[in-house]
Amino acid sequence: MKIGFGKDGLTLNSKKINPLNLSVNGHGIESDYPIKAVDPFEILSSLASIDLSDEKTTRKDKIEALQKILNDIL
Repeated sequence: MKIGFGKDGLTLNSKKINPLNLSVNGHGIESDYPIKAVDPFEILSSLASIDLSDEKTTRKDKIEALQKILNDIL
């Protein structure tokens, strides 16, 4: 799996995707809500803030980091 960040948006395996449109096991949600332009480095820094090597990092910490990314997009 290859995730790309660029000025045109988010790509997954070189295909542009909207992170608000999700599909899992044939069930999904779609949104026509426009995505704000975000700085890809902000997204990367949010992901990098999750210290997976630290045993004190909880699932809550990981979810909060992902919520921050979604709040920046919305």
